[in-house]
Parts: sequence; structure tokens; C-alpha cells
Amino acid sequence: MGPSPPPDEAALVSAIGDELRRAGRPADLSDDCAFLRGATQLVTTDTLIEGVHFQLDLDTLAQVGAQAAVQNLSDLAASGGGAGWLVWSLCLPPNLRTLEAVRALTRGFAETAAQNSATVVGGNLSRMPGPLTVAVTAGGPLAGKRPLTRSGALPGDGVYLTGALGDAALGVVEPTPAHRAARHAWRPHLAEAAILANDPGVTACMDISDGLLLDGARLAKASGVSLAVESGAVPLGPACAAVGERHRNLALRGGEDYVLLFTARSCPVGLKAWRIGEIRAADPAGALFLDGRPERPGGFDHFVEAH
Repeated sequence: MGPSPPPDEAALVSAIGDELRRAGRPADLSDDCAFLRGATQLVTTDTLIEGVHFQLDLDTLAQVGAQAAVQNLSDLAASGGGAGWLVWSLCLPPNLRTLEAVRALTRGFAETAAQNSATVVGGNLSRMPGPLTVAVTAGGPLAGKRPLTRSGALPGDGVYLTGALGDAALGVVEPTPAHRAARHAWRPHLAEAAILANDPGVTACMDISDGLLLDGARLAKASGVSLAVESGAVPLGPACAAVGERHRNLALRGGEDYVLLFTARSCPVGLKAWRIGEIRAADPAGALFLDGRPERPGGFDHFVEAH
């Protein structure tokens, strides 16, 4: 007997449905559109591409699926939102058009969504020569009465982080099994976002996806202010801390940490956060100071070759 024929689209969709049910969030995948009963006030979209965001010789397919959910849910958190729904588009190269591969991708995506009270409501399958591409759109409600934006920071505000930085980048520059596992310990800070969204003293917020200094400079520019950061106050992830101060730069410029950067007169009650600096008057807008000195906002830019 020859090899079994590859699964058709119906079989792949059925496998996705099975994994969604196992994650406790079954979805009706029989129609062209999902019907949403809840209020959607925030919408975001993001894409993961093999060779840019993940490496299949270092990352499992379940980890790739989980990352696709995390980065989109993190965008909702950055705007003061709650988890709502996710739709995704899987563009599969020839070597991944199998039930096993699609189940693994879905398992990571669906379990991460379910852990954060989000529901996968639909998606799309397509074949392509490569690389593997996972495109996601996510929506959800506001967690408070207003969205959080990058544009409200005021001189005198403190600058805070809701988590430690550096482990995600360490897993790229030193991809040992332990460092790669630490890279995938990320999560969307939705619970923290709910506290921030309900505190009137919080003036601006975003998530750290492209590096603290680059993202911080973006927030400062949007707010028409400047940003001063004390490098020694930036908390390091456990893996990054274990390798020593030589990798503190990864916490400043590495990216893909998915913690929240916010500004406020004081840290909201009940929130664990680290004060890392302060907002100053524009000098000019978007100016960045590191340890008291002007600094260029290095980080990850998709359209710049050297970072």
C-alpha cells in the first residue's frame, strides 16, 4: 500500500474543532461568519511568520500557537481591554499540512485563549509554499470606562512596568533549551490591565513588544513629552538575571516581553509594578534619557535591517 493521502480541508477543520472542544471553548465552524453576542469595543490584528517571530527548529508548534494568542491578547490589554474573541488564518507550507501539525498549532492557540477567558470563534485555512504564517484578529470589551492610549502621559508622572523584561530576547540570542523555554513563559497582562483601566490616575499605557526603549519613546512622542529611564530599576526576567548584568541590554532593547508599560501619578492600589523612571516636559517630544543621558531608542523594527 502507498502512503496515505494528505488530509483535505474538511479533515483539518474537524481537527481544529476537536482541539477547541478539548480546551473547553467549542466553536461553531460551519458558517462563513461567527455571530458575536457580546460587546466588542477594541479590535487588533497581528501576524506571526516563520523565520521572523519563531523558529521551527527551536519552537514547538504548540508554542507557536500560544504565541499567536498571547501577542494579540496583549494588545487588548495594552488598550485597557478584556479578552473577548479571536479569529485566525493558518497559511500552511507543504510539510505542515497534516492533522498532527494543525492539532498542535490549535492546541497551543486554544489553550492559551481559554486560560485567558477568550473564545476562538473562527478562522481560515490556506496552503502556501512557505513559510508558515499565522495571522490573528482579536476583539474584546473595555475593562473600564475608557480605553488606555499612548497619548496621555504628563510631566511628573511615574513610568512603570507590570513585569520583568529580557527573557524573550535571551531566548533568541542564546537559544539553549532552558532559555527558549523561558522565552515562552510570556502571558498577556489582562488582569493588570483591568486594574489600570479602572484607575483614573493612569494616564497612558502600551505593551512592550519591540523593546522598552523603542516602545517608551513611541509613548513619549504620542504624549508630547520626554521619557527618562533608570536602567538599574528595570526588572530582569529570571533567566536574564541568572546570566548577569551583561545581558541587561536585552531588557532595554530586546522586545517580545508582552508586559505593560504605563504612566501614572502613583502606582494603582493592588497592582504589583516596578517604577523605572519618570515623564518630563518635551525636550523635544519623544526624547529619551537613560540614566540621565540622551539615548537613541533602539529596539526591533520590522523594516530596519540592523537593530
